[in-house]
Amino acid sequence: MKFSSRVSEIDGVTFTHVKYESDLRGTFVKFHPVREIGPSWESVALSINPEVGTLRGLHFQVEPFAEEKLVACVQGSIFDVIVDLRPDSRTIGKWTSFELSSENAMQVYLPKGVAHGFQTLVPNSIVHYFLSSSYSPESSYSIDPHGDLEINWPLETALISERDSRGVSIDIAIKKFANSIKL
Repeated sequence: MKFSSRVSEIDGVTFTHVKYESDLRGTFVKFHPVREIGPSWESVALSINPEVGTLRGLHFQVEPFAEEKLVACVQGSIFDVIVDLRPDSRTIGKWTSFELSSENAMQVYLPKGVAHGFQTLVPNSIVHYFLSSSYSPESSYSIDPHGDLEINWPLETALISERDSRGVSIDIAIKKFANSIKL
């Protein structure tokens, strides 16, 4: 499996394809090339989202628990958003969006310091994550998805956690990440 030629507007973010193989038994999904694009992965997680318009994020963790992520939508479709928080990046403070779906079979690699969130476009969407670090509540933050980034979410927000709806501003997020890497 080769890297996709698609590169994000955000430095260090790359796209590859998930490989689906089907036969009469069903489908086998392979996430490639995991070793080539990321670290050794600490954990694997699924986000199962029954409702259309569910909004999760924009999440990030600071050091020593900052995460690299490999994200794919294995069922359904999501409007995915990433935000660059890295002080040494030429794209700091910028965000971009794209669709991840089981149909387009795209997966995206996110380096440390790139916040991530999404909104479900169809019911029962399932998002699969490889994560390079354990979850740490003390190191975990959310950026306000309806705040100063002015993201045009495609649907009205049907569901959002209280934590996500009270997220920090982009300026505070950048400062929190920058301060954590200076330790």
